[in-house]
Amino acid sequence: MFKKAFKKNLIAGLLVTIPAGLTYMILSFVITRVDRAMAPVIKGIFGPQILHLMEELNIPGMGFLLLVLFIIGVGLFGTNFIGKKIVVMGENFLHKIPVVRVIYTSIKKVVDTLSLTETASFQKMVLITYPREPLKTLGIVCCDTPNGIEDAAGEKMLNVFVPTSPNPTTGFLFMIPEKDAIPMEMSVEEGLKMIISFGMTSPESLDTSPSLKG
Repeated sequence: MFKKAFKKNLIAGLLVTIPAGLTYMILSFVITRVDRAMAPVIKGIFGPQILHLMEELNIPGMGFLLLVLFIIGVGLFGTNFIGKKIVVMGENFLHKIPVVRVIYTSIKKVVDTLSLTETASFQKMVLITYPREPLKTLGIVCCDTPNGIEDAAGEKMLNVFVPTSPNPTTGFLFMIPEKDAIPMEMSVEEGLKMIISFGMTSPESLDTSPSLKG
């Protein structure tokens, strides 16, 4: 009885402390590295005395805070009329530099794609057959397949991204007929949680709906 209770409490404690501990370690690592990188900026803005005082008082996060404020400032500037014009001019300049053009364009496409995840087309989880019958897997409907591919296939197609477990940032892109995708009543967030947790975390309801639209 004691052994069973000990094991149960140990597992429960690990389930609480491991996520919290890893979160703290990751945040601490990121904030520490950003603070070090931003130290020259802090020194230039506030002077070496303030930087020395912050180091003596061991105040973490100042560099991280300045970086966040800088990013917000860039966002505010980039969304007004003049800022948009300057951003376009800067991008046109970068596109003329051979190596930089490839790197910048690739990164920008990824960022632009991630920024679209709040649109309706990225809020659909579907169940598809993969890698063979009768096996099924969850996928995310990214968007409709281009017309040229649909014309070649002769039917309505969907672009479906199938994330890998437990790392959903990698996966496979499939172009499958819409009729072969079973829409699920779960959000993308719920679906990703299920994939990351190897299926141990799942939505309360997994009812299917008759259509992908809606």
